[in-house]
Amino acid sequence: MESGRLDVELAQRIADHEGVDAATLDPPLHDVVDVDALEALLSPHSHERTDFTGTVSFEYGECTITVDHTGAVSVRPTLEDAEAELATM
Repeated sequence: MESGRLDVELAQRIADHEGVDAATLDPPLHDVVDVDALEALLSPHSHERTDFTGTVSFEYGECTITVDHTGAVSVRPTLEDAEAELATM
C-alpha cells in the first residue's frame, strides 16, 4: 500500500457509500479513527516487523468499515441498519 493513501481510500469509499463528497464527511474521518496508526499497522517501516494478518473494523455513521492486512477496504451498512432494511422487506 502506498504511504499516505489509506486515508484518501477510506474517505472516498465512505463518501461513495453515503452519497456525499469526501471533503464534506461529517465528522471528519480523523475524528473517528486514527488513520496514521492504522497505516503504521498495515505498512510498517522497513526496520519494523509486523505479523498482523487480521482485519480492523470501525463504525462511521451508518456503516462499518473493515480494512484487512493487505489494505483492502470494505464498507457495509451497520448490522442494525441492515437488519432494519431486511425487516421492511
